[in-house]
Amino acid sequence: MEFVTTLADLQGECSCPICLDYLKDPVTINCGHNFCFDCLNLPWKDLKDSFPCPVCQFWFPQSKFRRKPQLCNWTEIAKLFQIRKSKRKRQENAICEKHNQFLTLFCMKDL
Repeated sequence: MEFVTTLADLQGECSCPICLDYLKDPVTINCGHNFCFDCLNLPWKDLKDSFPCPVCQFWFPQSKFRRKPQLCNWTEIAKLFQIRKSKRKRQENAICEKHNQFLTLFCMKDL
């Protein structure tokens, strides 16, 4: 169960709070929140001096984006677990063609 919690935490850290997708070209701002570079850069590109963090509203200079390449690695790991989880879920929900029910042990006997 602890692994599931840790995986959920990892997936949360690898998600952008603006687009809600996995981080793309991740950056961290002074308050510590992580975002996709484009999610921060595009909407606030006209603000010259400073802008608020979309999560905590802390104001800081726009030029203070710090690239986080290690978050790219974590994001790829989180994506792999998501893919494996969805494949496993599809396998768990597979329908037996003969019995028209979810696959269970009786289907294995009939093969």
